[in-house]
Amino acid sequence: AADSWVIPSVGPFYGTMMDQAAELSRRDFPTAMVLPTLSPATSAGVQSAVRRCVERMGRPAVLYIKDQSYITPAHAAELANEELLTFIKYAVVRTQPADDPFLQELTDLVDPARIISGIGEQPAITHLRQFGLAGYTSGCVCIAPSLSAAMRVALADGRDGDAESIRTKFQPLENLRNAHGPIPVLHHAVQLAGIADTGPMLPLLANLPENVQAEIQSEAAQLQGESP
Repeated sequence: AADSWVIPSVGPFYGTMMDQAAELSRRDFPTAMVLPTLSPATSAGVQSAVRRCVERMGRPAVLYIKDQSYITPAHAAELANEELLTFIKYAVVRTQPADDPFLQELTDLVDPARIISGIGEQPAITHLRQFGLAGYTSGCVCIAPSLSAAMRVALADGRDGDAESIRTKFQPLENLRNAHGPIPVLHHAVQLAGIADTGPMLPLLANLPENVQAEIQSEAAQLQGESP
């Protein structure tokens, strides 16, 4: 739509992030998401990097919290309260999404309306209802877009029972994403479901073993066959 946002990503490494931020400063994207890094980093260092990225882009960024050691809720709140963030994408995987002290602390410090659930359908209902998050990102929308859209509408309409019924249909493929990584699982799923030829994974990633790919193919086909 004319008012839809397209949000690119920058990083994850500092040098790459700053080079891309300079390029984005000359473009009209409303924001950009800072990809989290697994390289040596500290919470204060991440906060400093995001500040410098925002300064160079000339617009606020999306903070992507994928691991609770990446940045503290207090440092994230400082960025949010200084209007340096468009929103926070929260994506720390929990066995029990309702038991999440980190997210509780984060929502105590930052308006939940500025935080979205970023781990797919699996924890979305709990994140929206218990913690008051503003929305969620779909995990497997590239495999079953109509199903994902139906869950979003059900939540917006307050039909939590219908949303939960749809959520359980995503669970098997979501479990594989959690076990083997969201990028390689969806990369293979798109190809194995017959949607597009995604080719081999590039280094630093690698193709998943054939037995895992067989599981992905089975669950992707099952998800495609589900109706809203």
